[in-house]
Amino acid sequence: MPEYEDTPAGEVRRAIASGDFPLPNDPHKIAQAMIDLVDSGATPLRLPLGSDTYEDVRASLVARLAEHDEHRDTALAVAHSDRE
Repeated sequence: MPEYEDTPAGEVRRAIASGDFPLPNDPHKIAQAMIDLVDSGATPLRLPLGSDTYEDVRASLVARLAEHDEHRDTALAVAHSDRE
């Protein structure tokens, strides 16, 4: 849309088209993976596609789990004493 030409979105589109902003993943493979998962009936709630995205999401989840585990004793300490 011409309205987006002079916006950051337009700049990114031009950079992608010129090769100045290479995309690490194949958009056709991404679309096919999404279609295949929907067709399989095993569609996940979230689908991080591409090795870059997969690794970033995994690292974030591992860090969150580590933080969660650090506070296990505090979390469990608030239970009623007569129900342990």
